Amino acid sequence: MHTSYTVGITTGEYKALMNVMKDPQEYVDNALHNRARIATLDIQRKYTDFKIQKGEAITAIGSTAIIEAAYAEGVIRLAYVAEDDK
Repeated sequence: MHTSYTVGITTGEYKALMNVMKDPQEYVDNALHNRARIATLDIQRKYTDFKIQKGEAITAIGSTAIIEAAYAEGVIRLAYVAEDDK
C-alpha cells in the first residue's frame, strides 16, 4: 500500500520557506518519513515488551507485520481513538 498526501500553502508561505530551505517538498518528505520511523521503533518496542510479558513468541516478521499485529492484539490504537477516550 502506498499513501500520498498533498499539502497546500500560499505563495507567501512558499516564498518564505524558500528563504530557509532549498526544497520544501524534501523537508516535508523527510519529516513524515522520520516521524513514521520513530513511531515504528516505538511500536516494535511496545509489541516486543507485550509479548515478553505474556511469555509468547513473536511470530510477526518485519516492521509492517509487527505493526499490524500490535493493532490486532490491542497493544496500540489509532491516535484519534485514543484521543476520544481521554
